[in-house]
Amino acid sequence: MAVTHSMPKLVDLDSDALISPFAASDAADERAFVEALQKGVIGSDARLATPEGDQPLLYFDYVASGRFHRSVEDALNSRVLPFMANTHTETSSTGRQMTHWYERAFKRIAGYLHADANHVVIPVGSGSTGAVNRLIQAMGLRIPSTLEDRYEMSRLIEDDARPVVFRSHMEHHSNDITWRETIAETVYVPFDATGRVSAEALDELLAKYAHAPLKIGTFSAASNVTGIRNDCHGLARVLHRHGALAFFDYAAAGPYVDMDMAPVGADGEPDALARLDAVFLSVHKFLGGPRAPGLLIADRKLFSNRVPVEPGGGTVLYTSPDEHVYLTDTSHRETGGTPPIVGVIQAGLAFDLKAAIGHQRTFDIEHGYLERALAEWTKEPGIEILGDLNVERLGIVSMIFHGLHHNFAVALLNDYFGVQVRGGCMCAGPYGHELLGIDEDVSLRIRKLLEQGNCGVKPGWVRVGFSPVTREDEFQALMEGVRFVAREGRKYLDRYEMTDASGEWRRK
Repeated sequence: MAVTHSMPKLVDLDSDALISPFAASDAADERAFVEALQKGVIGSDARLATPEGDQPLLYFDYVASGRFHRSVEDALNSRVLPFMANTHTETSSTGRQMTHWYERAFKRIAGYLHADANHVVIPVGSGSTGAVNRLIQAMGLRIPSTLEDRYEMSRLIEDDARPVVFRSHMEHHSNDITWRETIAETVYVPFDATGRVSAEALDELLAKYAHAPLKIGTFSAASNVTGIRNDCHGLARVLHRHGALAFFDYAAAGPYVDMDMAPVGADGEPDALARLDAVFLSVHKFLGGPRAPGLLIADRKLFSNRVPVEPGGGTVLYTSPDEHVYLTDTSHRETGGTPPIVGVIQAGLAFDLKAAIGHQRTFDIEHGYLERALAEWTKEPGIEILGDLNVERLGIVSMIFHGLHHNFAVALLNDYFGVQVRGGCMCAGPYGHELLGIDEDVSLRIRKLLEQGNCGVKPGWVRVGFSPVTREDEFQALMEGVRFVAREGRKYLDRYEMTDASGEWRRK
């Protein structure tokens, strides 16, 4: 008698279980939703031991990293981790279940990005830096430095055969330095009068480099310094009209805005010119996203490399003592070895949480705080806000306290108020030169001092980031702290000292 066997039933992670959705039919429902969201932040009631005593931990460094959220962690701890196993198998119950959750996370993320069937999602490293580098390597645009130093291989490439990459001064180093270290010629696109990437200037530069066999435009969706947003679909249209590829770095913008990689026109048909060929994401910046890997979402046609960037386990169809055959599926052949299984599942849950909050609610909360903060800070004579204030931006503010080192201001906010912000250039050196008006001579002097070990001269500012989980009491403490630093900060200079090697300020 034949015995039939069925595979164990797969369990789905229900995104509705992350946050119980409210109808928000009245103000009370909305308040309850936001309060539940805020209380779910792990560390929302934490306290810090500072030189000035016990302080509440008030977090405004969201542009650098998101926070853990109980809804995501509870889902992982209670439902995912008990079944932890490696993927690459569907025979065992645990392997099959983890593979299902892993693959489903990719599908959900692709759905949230409105990606089409030709886009592939690949987990890489811990942020957008890994995503950019993975695409560069897959496209064969970088010669290893050891080979270049020994053989000067890039000299074999004729000027007319060299790719051209267009980007702006706004880019994070991950979308700037990475391209400098390729075989491509790199060209900066200037800003328009509002401080956004100029579509008109891009159009002119693309026409100038029409001869290039490969043209790539790679731009930030929004600055991680000023929060100023670029028109991604508008820039993509300009690029595609010239036969160029359109890449966008959503590391700063991703947690807060809707992303549409394959938009449709008014007629309901795909808008091919506005399509995004690749997007780079740092999911660790999402609420609930720490531990999640970086993500590269790109058109499959960009992966023409015969050998995967990281060949090894999980990338081959068959291996014998004499030969091996790689998989044809891009997502698997470009994820060599054991993938970041839990990290990818967490990334999917972080996207679920973002969707549960909603883009409009996120915008309303962030910009409510942003507008109130700017209304006061722009009137404060001791503060200068960076970037055009009349252009669309995220809930990000970078400021200079006149007469005070940025890291000193950060130390005061930390020690006296528990306010967590970030000081420095935010890995945006070229943008800093533009915003601060640093010319070539001054830049050279700064570099020489840095090479001598004097890191305190590195230019910078203080950055604040708002979030949909920012509370009113946190906001009021931030405002009090910024006023204190701007008006009273100089009086406290003799209590602190700077370490030249790091540029950090500490209590004496």
